[in-house]
Amino acid sequence: MINPIQQSYVANTTLNTTKTDRETKTNDTQKTENDKAARIAEQIKNGSYKIDTKATAQAIADSLI
Repeated sequence: MINPIQQSYVANTTLNTTKTDRETKTNDTQKTENDKAARIAEQIKNGSYKIDTKATAQAIADSLI
């Protein structure tokens, strides 16, 4: 039988693991977004950045619906 102390420990451990996983995913996402932004900034600086007007128009149309 699990006593309340063990039960509380298990719950806290699970919550902490979930929080750590969430923080790791957030950090990974931020790194990915920063890398993407840096690549785009470099392309703009070099004059090689191409805007996909079809995708942009579709995104605008989708947001209006």
